[in-house]
Amino acid sequence: MTSLHDFYDPDLYDRKVGLSPRVEELYTAALAPVSLPATVMELGCGTGDVLRPLVRKGFRVIGVDRSAAMLQRCRQHLESEGLQPQADLVEMTLPALPDTTAVDAIIAPNDCISHLLTNDLVLELFRNARRVLSEKNGVLMLDVSRFNVAYLGKLAGPDGDLTRTHGIYELTDDQYLRVGEQSRYRPDDGVLTCSFRYELLSGSGEVESVWYRTLRMYPRRAQEITMLLELAGFSVVRVQTTGLPAGMDSVFVEAALR
Repeated sequence: MTSLHDFYDPDLYDRKVGLSPRVEELYTAALAPVSLPATVMELGCGTGDVLRPLVRKGFRVIGVDRSAAMLQRCRQHLESEGLQPQADLVEMTLPALPDTTAVDAIIAPNDCISHLLTNDLVLELFRNARRVLSEKNGVLMLDVSRFNVAYLGKLAGPDGDLTRTHGIYELTDDQYLRVGEQSRYRPDDGVLTCSFRYELLSGSGEVESVWYRTLRMYPRRAQEITMLLELAGFSVVRVQTTGLPAGMDSVFVEAALR
């Protein structure tokens, strides 16, 4: 059986299938100086791997995500830990943000702003973030993948497709998932398109089914991010390139209202 799946699959995300590192420790540490009680809005909260540790720390959290399935899984995780009263989950597509009382911090983990394919959309997001942040001490924190010119150059042009295998992941005692990727970068519009192939394997290695997911992203240099933040009315507090979680080739940016 072959099919095309929504990229936002809570089962695959919860099983940590793929190359992306988990960044909850980065954000719990970055938010440690924020005095409680405080409210944090997380953009692209997914199934809650960053959101739930913040709730455990005592924050009230507003989770925003475009995927109803991911939010439903996040809600189930919260309920299983008795954390639901401290979290509100909102289905919404960025750059729109929910109307809410002022929040103390907004975080955008896992390079979620790369899903916005133009700088105009990112600028709109930052302006919306400024609207919902507390004017007294509001901060915005995000991470973006490091803009790797050599890597993206290999993905450009007529022979630029990159095909690679991510690995084989155990699903059950007798089922495995083999994940492959084919990616292409278009310098003319700056869009990176990644198509993923998933093969469900039996314990003997026989392919039982195949499905595909496609993700389109706009990789950005850190300088683009800081420029857009300043245009939206923020002051950049820090740009961090070291001391990030293992396997995370990214830049962490923190900005404050000015």
